[in-house]
Amino acid sequence: MNRTETGQTLTDIIQIDGLNKWYGEFHVLKDISLRVRTGEKIVICGPSGSGKSTLIRCINALESYHSGSLTVQGISLSDNKDPRPVREEVGMVFQQFNLFPHLTVLKNLVLAPVKVRKLSEKDATELAMHYLGKVKMQEYTHKFPAQLSGGQQQRVAIARALCMKPKVMLFDEPTSALDPEMIGEVLETMTGLAASGMTMICVTHEMGFARQVANRIIFMDEGRIVEENSPDNFFNNPSSDRLKLFLSQILQH
Repeated sequence: MNRTETGQTLTDIIQIDGLNKWYGEFHVLKDISLRVRTGEKIVICGPSGSGKSTLIRCINALESYHSGSLTVQGISLSDNKDPRPVREEVGMVFQQFNLFPHLTVLKNLVLAPVKVRKLSEKDATELAMHYLGKVKMQEYTHKFPAQLSGGQQQRVAIARALCMKPKVMLFDEPTSALDPEMIGEVLETMTGLAASGMTMICVTHEMGFARQVANRIIFMDEGRIVEENSPDNFFNNPSSDRLKLFLSQILQH
C-alpha cells in the first residue's frame, strides 16, 4: 500500500498481469502488467497502433483478452464471466461522444441510473442535474445533442458516465475529435474531476494535461509498456531511445 500526501491509504483498484491479446495474427497487447491505485491519475500515450485504446477497453470489458489476468476492484475478468459488474463500476468516455441523438441532455443522463442502478426518476434527475452542474452544462438540460458543440457534447458524455458513480473513469482520446478551441473546456472538466480524487486512466496526447494532472505517465509502443514514470522524470529524463524520439516529435511545436 501507498499513502497520499494527506495520509490516505492507497490500494490497487486495478491489477493486470501478463495480459496478451491478438487480432488474428496481430499481437496487439504483449505481456502487459500494471497496477493502478485508488485515486491515481494515469496518462497513457504512444504512437497509433501501440495498443493504448485496446488496453483500456479490456479494463472496461469491452474487449476480451487471450491470456494473463485482469482484476478491477476485486472482480476478475475472463471470457466466462459476466462483464456487467465491472462495467457498472468503470465509466468510459470515448473519442466520439456516443450520446443518444433522440434524447435530450437530461434524458441521456437519467437513462442508465434508472435502468441499471434502479434509481427512481426523481433521484436520477437530481443526480443528473448535480453532474451537469459539475461540467457547467445545467442550462442545456432540454437541448438535444445535435444542438450542442463538440466540446459541450463531450462534457455531457463525461457527466453521463459520472451519473453511474463509477469507481474508475477511463478516457479514450476524449479531445481528438474536437476543434482546437473546444479542447480546453473538456480538459478543464477532466482536471476538475482529477482534483476531486477520482481514479482516472486517460489515453491522450495532451501533454500539458499529462504534466498537470498525472501521477504517472505510461508510454506504449508495439503492444508493450516501454516506460512509465512521474511526469517530471517522464519529460525530463526519458530512459528509452523510443520515448526520446516520441517526445521530440510530439513536443517539437
